[in-house]
This record gives sequence, structure tokens and C-alpha cells, in this order.
Amino acid sequence: MNNEKNSETWKKLYQNSQELTKPTSIDNILSDNDVTFLKQELKNIINRFLDKGELHKGIKVYINHALQNGIAEEMAANRSEEHETIEQWCMKLFGDQKFGVVFNSLETFSNEFTERMCHIVAPLLQNAGMPLGGLSFLFFMGNYGFTPFGIHKEAKGEEGFLFHLGPNHKDFYTWDIEEYNQIEHNTKVFHEVDTMLSSSTKYPLKAKSAMFIPHHVYHIAKTDEFSLSVVMDYINPSRDYLEKTIAKQIASSELIKNPKVGYLPPVDITTEELDWNSLLNPKTWENKYKSTLTKYITKLKSNAGVLNPSIVENKEGLLNPPFQIMGKTIFPLLLHTENTEKTCIMARGNEVVVSNNSQLSTIIKKLNTGETISFDELQNHLTSTWELMDVFDFVSQLARVGAITICKE
Repeated sequence: MNNEKNSETWKKLYQNSQELTKPTSIDNILSDNDVTFLKQELKNIINRFLDKGELHKGIKVYINHALQNGIAEEMAANRSEEHETIEQWCMKLFGDQKFGVVFNSLETFSNEFTERMCHIVAPLLQNAGMPLGGLSFLFFMGNYGFTPFGIHKEAKGEEGFLFHLGPNHKDFYTWDIEEYNQIEHNTKVFHEVDTMLSSSTKYPLKAKSAMFIPHHVYHIAKTDEFSLSVVMDYINPSRDYLEKTIAKQIASSELIKNPKVGYLPPVDITTEELDWNSLLNPKTWENKYKSTLTKYITKLKSNAGVLNPSIVENKEGLLNPPFQIMGKTIFPLLLHTENTEKTCIMARGNEVVVSNNSQLSTIIKKLNTGETISFDELQNHLTSTWELMDVFDFVSQLARVGAITICKE
């Protein structure tokens, strides 16, 4: 799908959802190439998960609507063959049983998967903005009939986008009814599916379709034959949650030793009232909060809104020169300098720290437009201040987080 058509499709979804407040579906938001690529990456993700060995984390398996433990071990013992599709592998594992598999935090297993999804949803962020709780991805697969955990709704602020990969269709049911919308998340789940269907709205989904579900709307899906769906959580946090997140980051940051700042005196234990002006400096707190919040948002922007930073790959040595590097416009490199000695570049949610260089901003601007830069050009710009090894280190750090592409000239 070309970018212009994709942008128009997202604009239509945004309008039909009344700016992400009403459930809606739309066809052909994915291309055939997207579906093929994502299915292969999901297979890769499953294998990486099994390789990692932490089989109790991030996966739930339901058989005949009952949550089962120990199935991940069975998956690890019966890996998919290279020629097998996910569907063929699942049929080998589960036979004629009704099964469902839910797998969380896909972005922590594949930079390539995340990059493709970020390209797909980029027009959404242009229309709706970047959520401060970030984006996260999971997938459902199986032939489980109705969703095993019943008619449910998401946590407050967690808007859901389901991308259906097929091969078979999925029916989605929603209850956008005021009486149900007012019920708090996690206080009520309905299992009387048959009796409630008559009051629902049905959305038939085929491969390449997408479904939007606001956090306040009860819903359930039905998949009688095997299918795969990727779900994106678009998370708008409460002010309280964001403040606590930033406070934790302030608390975990390294103490800055300043010899000019004295220590606080002891507190008089006989007085009931504290002298807050001597204990706290409101301006210092405000500056710390603003600085940490700015850093948090800059990280999100550098990662196209995805909360978890990209995987840092243990890549072997760089190509020998001459080579070229190219930036990724979807993941802008953003400067965030907290001290005068070093320069911090946010790259796909990671901090890349290098020595200062007055020509660095020129290189970064070119990379952010997707321009290709030769090794000679890198040298010409950067070695007036840096050693050659610093240039290699700069390129290596960006490559390891998946922020640039390196190719032979």
C-alpha cells in the first residue's frame, strides 16, 4: 500500500471512530506484503521467545477455553520446521482441539516487526498524536471460537487496534451501551455470550482489516477457524500514573555530586510543624520533573511512540570502508544534552552517548531525512574533532539499536 492511500485509510478510520471514541472497522489497512512480512516475523518472534527459555513470561495458552500451563515447554520441544507456516505448526501441536495463544510485548523480540508496525501506524500518530503511555504490541492466534476470557473491556486509557492477518475471517462484537460503558475495568466480565449477542454490534473482519476498540467499550471476538491478529495498545496514561513514572525515573537517576551544595541540618524533633522552605526547593523539583519528562517524551518520539526501546543487538564488527549509512525517517535521531561534556542522542528509545562534535547536528539532520551518507563524508565532517575510532563507535552504536542501515558503497 502506498503512503498516500495508507494515510487516507487512517484518516477515514479516525473520522469514523469520532476521534477514537467509538468502535469502528476498516478494510485493507494492511497490504499483502505487510501480511506476509508480519506472519514471518511472528514466527521468528515465537522462536526467539522459545530460545530465551523464560517460558512462563508473556504467553498464555488456552485449550478448549481453559488456561493451560506447561504448553510453552511442549512448544519448545516441538519447534516449527523452516518450511512450516504458523498454522501448520499449530495444527501439529494442538490437533483438532480448540486453542488460543496470546503473546505480549512483541516489540521486545523483533526490531524488524516493530519497524514495520511503526510504518503502518505512522498516519494514526499524525492524526491522533502520540500517546504518553506509548505503544505496545501483542498477538492472538488460534481457532478458539469466542475469546476465552469473555466479554471484557480494557484498562482506562488503553485504546486497542486489532490488525487481522487472516487467513480465515474473524467476527468482532461490541457493546457501546451507556450502561456498560460506565462499568469500571476489571470489575465485571461477562460470560453469558449467547444471551448478550442480540444487543451487540457485529464487525466481520477479513485479512488486512483493522478494528478499533475504545477502552470503555465491552467486546469479544469470535474465530472458528485458525487466524492470526496483531493488537496494538495505544496507551493514554492518567496524570497520576505519568507523574509516578517520572518520579521513579528521577529516583533511579544517579545522584549529582555538587561540592557547592551543602547538606541539610537535622530536624527539631520537638516541633510539630516542618519548615518546608528549608527542606524542599520547589524550583529544583520542578526543573528535575521537567527535565525528566522531556527526556521521557524525547525517547518516545525517537522510537515512533513505542514504549519499550529497540533491542540492542550484539552485532559483529562494521563493514570495512567504504560503506554508506542511511537513517530511518520513522525513527528520528533526537539530541538530548544534559551536560556540556557529552552529547546524548535518543535513538529508537535508547541513549547513544558520544563526545561533543559541532558537526554532529549536520549529520543527524541528513540521517533524519533518510539521506545516504558515505563514509568519506562522515570522516570529512566529524574527524576535525573526533578520532577515526570515534566515528566508527558512533556508527556502531546507531547500528546496534537498529536506527540506521549500513550498506556497501
